[in-house]
Amino acid sequence: MRKVIFLTFLFTIVVSFTVFAAPQDTLRKAMVHIVTMQDENGTWSRLKGEFPPEAEPTALAVKVLTMNGMALEKAEKGVAFLLKDQRPDGSWGNNTAGTAFTIIALKQANTGEDAINKGIQYLRDVQDNNGGFKRLGKEGAPISFYTAVVLTALKEAEVPRNDPAVRMAIDWLMGCQNTDGGYPMLKGTPSIGPATAWVVKALLAYGAAPTTPFVQDAVDYLVTTQKSQGGFAPALPAAEDPEATAYALMALSKYPDKKMNVHKGTEYLGKAQQPDGAFISASPIQFNKIAKKNTQTTCFVAWALSELAGKGAGGTPTTPLDLRVK
Repeated sequence: MRKVIFLTFLFTIVVSFTVFAAPQDTLRKAMVHIVTMQDENGTWSRLKGEFPPEAEPTALAVKVLTMNGMALEKAEKGVAFLLKDQRPDGSWGNNTAGTAFTIIALKQANTGEDAINKGIQYLRDVQDNNGGFKRLGKEGAPISFYTAVVLTALKEAEVPRNDPAVRMAIDWLMGCQNTDGGYPMLKGTPSIGPATAWVVKALLAYGAAPTTPFVQDAVDYLVTTQKSQGGFAPALPAAEDPEATAYALMALSKYPDKKMNVHKGTEYLGKAQQPDGAFISASPIQFNKIAKKNTQTTCFVAWALSELAGKGAGGTPTTPLDLRVK
């Protein structure tokens, strides 16, 4: 009897270690790749050598470096670029998501308070009258994905739930939900996984209960986009994609009953990772739906796995990730 109990205990320890170690190894390799992709001037591009250095990929890299407490001298160079790259209107590239991700990165690095405040004011200035946010300032139609990313940034910048900009954005998002529970990019179009995942993440950040019907419906839709290999598709019937999977993991990590979905997602990411630690995706819109090995997707995967490892928002963790080449 004691032998059976001991073997059961040992099996539990081994399985638990394997489940934990595999994502950590994927994260470590991704972080090594991100570090090697930095340009000499401290910036990152979506794809080094093919696309120019920009604020958004630089912000994503700064975010994950500081989350993991590693290569902080490289993160500081990235921060220096971001602070210089801010436009007079307070934006980065007149892009709402780019501005939001930069605010998130600066908050993670605990620096740039003035720049953050100017960025928040820019977002207030370009918010649509109905509460949504467009991709480029005031151009085009409001997009749920960008609105959710902006909400996430406002939360990390400690803008309260009763702030008019926050209330309007949440109300607008709730009005975008489709009957299948998912969220579209543009209101009235078919649901997609990335938009749904970011909406779930944003709503939970602002205190929506996980069991709230409209949030639970979104989670239920998101689960339907998971494929047999464990990865999540941007939308059915498309194939699984690492960036879409990273978004889904960030949303589902808040649900204890979705642990198996999360585990299968991390397993997929481990298998999809390239030998140099990078990931291939067609998600960056600049790629015109052509899948490429790129830094943006690798950063989002690192962000998701870092959150799963308990590394949250707001500064350097106490235990830096061991990124020695093994």
